[in-house]
Amino acid sequence: MTDDRSTPADARPGSTLPLMVAILALIVAAAGLWMSYGNATKIAATQQQAAVAPPPDPAIEQMKQTLSSLQQAVQGLQEDQQKLGAQVGDVQQKTSARQGEQKLISDQLGALSARVNSLESARADTPAAASQPAPAPQKRKR
Repeated sequence: MTDDRSTPADARPGSTLPLMVAILALIVAAAGLWMSYGNATKIAATQQQAAVAPPPDPAIEQMKQTLSSLQQAVQGLQEDQQKLGAQVGDVQQKTSARQGEQKLISDQLGALSARVNSLESARADTPAAASQPAPAPQKRKR
């Protein structure tokens, strides 16, 4: 009878090894399934994003072209504005120079007018000397 007892005890250690291998196989299979499920969800999410993205609309392309042409037009207007600004600056500089010249001429004309007035007043102060007859030239004797 002791043989019966030893047989089941000997059978247990031998039966745990297949059980351990089976549990280990289940763990490896579960890990593999979990990893493949994670990859599958990533792939599915990428496919959904690709499926959700609508195809390019020709109206959008036309709007992009219109926007591009408007940007070029605005850039051209800005360049023209800069050129006109430079021209206005030149005109203002020339106008200032002409105004300076006109002021100088005006000042000179005022000074000349003052001289003419002083000469006229000097002439008006001496009318008696101008109204006397000039002495007659003397005749020479031979």
